[in-house]
This record gives sequence, structure tokens and C-alpha cells, in this order.
Amino acid sequence: MESRLVKELKLRYEPVAVLLSNEKPEGALQSKEGHWSCTIPLFIAAAKGKTAVFERKTTGCPGGKAGLGFGQFPNYPGGIEYFLTVGKSGQFEGEGYIKNPELGVEYVECLPITDIPYQYVIFKPLSQIDTTKELPELIVFYVNTDQLSALTVLANYYRPGNENVMIPFSSGCQSIFLIPYAEAQKENPRAVVGLTDITVRPMVEADMLSFSVPYKMFLDMEESVEGSFLGKHLWHRVAARM
Repeated sequence: MESRLVKELKLRYEPVAVLLSNEKPEGALQSKEGHWSCTIPLFIAAAKGKTAVFERKTTGCPGGKAGLGFGQFPNYPGGIEYFLTVGKSGQFEGEGYIKNPELGVEYVECLPITDIPYQYVIFKPLSQIDTTKELPELIVFYVNTDQLSALTVLANYYRPGNENVMIPFSSGCQSIFLIPYAEAQKENPRAVVGLTDITVRPMVEADMLSFSVPYKMFLDMEESVEGSFLGKHLWHRVAARM
């Protein structure tokens, strides 16, 4: 599948199509069962041209299972709210991302936890998608701040209001799948900016973030390129430095 946005934004990396399936793609990158692993390196591999696949038994990060739509958070010692906050004396150090366990409980309760009725979540480079056979759920861009600015403007260009993009507090995998997937179920979904998770920031380039949209929203944005600011001199000034 070709994308005009790839050309107009001068993307260094491919947009990643997220598919749900009960069939495992051959030759895809995958974590090993029984080993801890993070979603983000495999997402970046997909942005670089590889196909990656996730399933319940090989998604080694407990939080990653929830972030990829494989059900609830597993049991943490003393509760996930302590892991996110102050930790448990003598057991583990908390992440300090939320001030106290009470707020940690509220955070977990507001997450759109789901258990998808599929065996596999697949990350695939957009250019390798055959739209006659595959229907992505989401498209995830891996972009620098100039490109993120353009995507944010374009997501609002053809829609009413000025809050068509959100930046939620979330883990990396929640920001590229769980929350955008929940938005995709809505009548008027928002794009989701992600990879702000401090835990995953060392895994990504310093100037890069993600921008996730439901597939239908992606198609609308593609159609909105013509006549938009992307053809104007102000954007060309920005694009010249990329």
C-alpha cells in the first residue's frame, strides 16, 4: 500500500499497520516464550521494514499483555498500583510514575482493558499491506517532532473542534495499541500520541514519538492532504530541514 503522507512528511521510517488475526504470519519476528520482552523494539523493527507478531504465550512483559489487548494486568505482589507508585518495602521499587497507590488504582481503572478475540497482534510495514486481503485496525507513525506537528494539524484539518488528538499518560504499548484500539471503536475517534513512557524512552531515538490512528482515520487523513497546509510555503520551510 502506498501512502502520500510518507512522501509529504519525508518519513524516515515506515508507518506500521496493526492487524489482528488468528493466523500467524510466516517468518515474522517474535519474542521467545518464557523470556521477558518489550513491545517497543519489535514495533521499531516493523517501522524499519520487518513484520513482528505477538501472542499471549510469548508476550513476556506482564504489562505488555494488557497493553496488547490480551486481557487484564496479571497479579503483581501487593498490586499493580504499588509497582506504578511507591513500591513494596523489601519486595520491589516502585516506578514513581504516579504519586500514591490510591491514584494508581484510579489510573488502572480508567484504562480501556480488553481481551481481543484473536490469537495474534501483527505489526507490519504499511508498504507491505495488501488491502485486497488485509484490513489494518490501526496505523502507527514513528515520527520526529516536525512530522508529529504536521500529523496533529492534519488530524484536525477536516474535523470539527480542536481536540482530535490526545496525549494520554500510558505505557508505550498502551499508547500504540490499547488506547488507539479503544478509540477506534468510537464514532469520533481521536489520534493518540505515544512513546512518552519514561521506561521506553531509552529504546527510541531522542526526537521520536508515535502517532496512532484508526485505519479509517488514516484513510481520511490521506484524502485530506490535497489542498491542505502540506502544499503551502509555511510547511515547505519546515520540511526543508528534515
